[in-house]
Amino acid sequence: MLKAYIWDLDGTLLDSYGAIVSSLVAVARETGAADTFDEIMSAVKRGAVSAYLRDLAAWFGRDYDGLYRRYREISHEKLRDITLIPGAAETLEALRSAGAAHFVYTHRGASTAQVLRRLGLTEYFTEIVTFEYGFPPKPSGAGVEYLVEKYGLEKESTAYVGDRTIDVLCAKDAGVKAVLYCPEDSPVRPTGEEDRVIRHLRELTE
Repeated sequence: MLKAYIWDLDGTLLDSYGAIVSSLVAVARETGAADTFDEIMSAVKRGAVSAYLRDLAAWFGRDYDGLYRRYREISHEKLRDITLIPGAAETLEALRSAGAAHFVYTHRGASTAQVLRRLGLTEYFTEIVTFEYGFPPKPSGAGVEYLVEKYGLEKESTAYVGDRTIDVLCAKDAGVKAVLYCPEDSPVRPTGEEDRVIRHLRELTE
């Protein structure tokens, strides 16, 4: 059992991709793109929201910052559509009961506290590092390194858990264990860089 878990949120603890991708579909339609829900889902899972919006801005000669602001406006209206990944709360509780500490490092911004509070997860985390902290985006491990240094975490017994390849690269950049949460329906494929690949969150308690 590891001593500390640093968690990604979207797609890892939060079942939020439906809200995220439907918001991006709306932005794409307003911009003139015909990308489908499944195409955008694959792009986001393999990359990032920001990467998709940058591509969209480049394709249509639009301002990235404007598209991102519009995305945030639409996605804010969908916050209540976000639910928990099956087994998320139970896994957090079991690991905490076994003595592990929990942290969050996410690209999600100001909505993070609201979503976690509504879903009853806030109590599990010692600190929640969001977009507002200003760290370079993943795959940089700067946000993870901040938590490791601040709390004196042992890298060999700390894992970063996420659902995308950039999460694995983030963990490796920070020198901690990389755990890829990769359910059967995920378009993401393990690269071999992972220390562990799981299909269900509860596997972390076994």
